This record gives sequence, C-alpha cells and structure tokens, in this order.
Amino acid sequence: MDETPYQEAQFQPQRSITLPSDLHAVITRALATVPAARWMRAAQALSEHYRAARTAHDRSPATDRLHVLGYAALILPATYAQLHGALSATAARIPHWAPTTMLDLGSGPGTALWAATAQWPTLRALTAWERAPAFIALGRELARDSDSAAVRSAHWEQRDLRQIERATALPYDLVVLGHVLNELDPATQQQVITRAWELTGGLLLIVEPGTSALFAVVRAARDQLLGVGAHTIAPCAHDLPCPLANDWCHFPQRLIRPDFQRRARGAPSQWEDSKFAYAALARFAPEQPIWARVIRETTSNKAYAEATLSTRAGIVRYQGLKRHREAFRRVQRLIWGAALTEPLPETENVKREA
Repeated sequence: MDETPYQEAQFQPQRSITLPSDLHAVITRALATVPAARWMRAAQALSEHYRAARTAHDRSPATDRLHVLGYAALILPATYAQLHGALSATAARIPHWAPTTMLDLGSGPGTALWAATAQWPTLRALTAWERAPAFIALGRELARDSDSAAVRSAHWEQRDLRQIERATALPYDLVVLGHVLNELDPATQQQVITRAWELTGGLLLIVEPGTSALFAVVRAARDQLLGVGAHTIAPCAHDLPCPLANDWCHFPQRLIRPDFQRRARGAPSQWEDSKFAYAALARFAPEQPIWARVIRETTSNKAYAEATLSTRAGIVRYQGLKRHREAFRRVQRLIWGAALTEPLPETENVKREA
C-alpha cells in the first residue's frame, strides 16, 4: 500500500449550503406582503422567461414589485449558491486578502452583497449599480434587516452598464459581475469588462450559470483580462489560455432549498445543485501557486477511481486503481472544484492520461 505523505487539496468545496438566516427571513417577510398565489405566478412567468431563447435587447422581466418578488423566491437562492461557490473558491486562493470596498455591477436585488460580506466580513463600504428601479427598491428593503452593517448601509445607484463611462472614481477592492454578461451582446460584453477592470483596484469576479454557452462568455472575459495583465486567482491553475476543447468548465454548489423556493419551483426535492462558471482575476498574483483543479465529478467503479484535472500542463485524467487501496481512496476523495497544491504521485498506483 502506498503510504507516501501527500497534501491532498488546498481547497475542498462546501458540499451543501443554506441561505443565511437573515436573508431567508427578510425574503419571507417581503413575500408575505402579497398573496402567495400572486408571487408564485410571477415566479413561474420568470422561469419561462429565463428558459426561453433571449437576445441582448430583451426587456428585463423585473418591471414591478410582484415580478422582483417572484425573482427573490425562485432565482435569488440559486444565484446566491453560485456566488457563494465562486467566492469561497476564490478566497481560498488568497487567504490573507481582506477587501474593504466593493462594487456590484448589475446587482439585481443585491444578492452578491450578501454573499460577499458573508465571505469577507472585512467589507465595509458597498456600492450597487442596477438599472431596474424595482430591483433597487427590493434590494434596499431586504438590506434594511440584514445582520451586516455593510449591507444595511450599501449605496445604491440606478445605472445601465451599457452606458458606463470611463472610470474616474477611486477603484474598489472587489468588483463583481454576476449574471450580467449573458444579457449583453459580445461587443458590449467587452466594453463592460473593460470598464469593470478600470474600476477594480484588487479583484474582479465574473460569475455566470454553468452552461456551455456561458462558459464561452466567461472564457472570453478571462482572455480579455489576461491580455491587459490580470492574474488568474481561480479557478485556473495558470495564466495560460484555457486548454479545454469542445468542452466546458463549470462547478456545482448544492443548495438546501428554502421553503419559498420549493413552492415557487413546484419541486418536492429538498436540494438542488446550482452549477456555475466563473473567473476571478486580480491586479496581484495569488499567494501560492496550485497545480490543478478538479473540473468534473470524480467517478469510480470496481477497477478504479478517476478524476479529471485542469493542470498547468493541460487536462489530465488520473486513475487510482482499486487494488492499490491508498491511491484509489486518494482519487475518490477529490471533490469537484477542489484545488490541488501539488501533483498526484507518479507511481504505479496512479495512471496518468493526457
């Protein structure tokens, strides 16, 4: 049996999360201001809107309070889970970074404000830019009863990201573009990324739903930022072009569904895996390099356990043979999204495939 000492993973994702209790409570109170049948119908209409093919010129469905309440019940919990997954993986790469200022671009009801302050309690001054007045109104309403002083005192501005001028204000430590780029055409995406980077003094986090189409959007954004000298913090282990071909990189965050989301979705399941694609890029390099990240769910059968890794040398599949118990367990324990600080041992117990 292979007993070689080995540091397995720098970061293992949290397998499941719930909404913070204060966020759960404020959404519940907001939903109670209208009959449940009305916000449930609004949630279903939103669901149909987001499932349908859209163009960059579609009007936002957030036209009034009823529709943004439907969004809070149905979409916000999954969005929070995706942001949590991306933020926690990013923070693990820069454990001593302590941001104090944040700008949330296209904030919606402020979901990223709640997720970021949960990850970095050092955040003190939050700014949210959102174009829909109904979202701004709900965001302020929810924030009033947050346990976070930073969320309660967040500064909201009505802004259309398609009309952002060249940055003149002091940059923010943390800038977030969450579920924004998918609503823009490619030329506007590039423009918004340029402006977002100008506003970034520390780290820019881009998060989108984990589909193949939106992974391509995130990858293009990363390429654009690498071209102006940004450093990759996560998920990649390098600043090289993405090695994936005819494939895409995404990660899951399991969410224990709040009761109002189960009602809005009409789903009996207590949980869902909310999948996301993301890129975290900074004006500084990560504190320590990593060798790889697990980019697929680890599988196993009677003969071996297999993990797919994105490494500095490209995409690699490792197989730990079951007859070599320690190698098998080592690979089997790897969680989708985990970051590895050093290569898996190159022994007869581990099969390496380029």
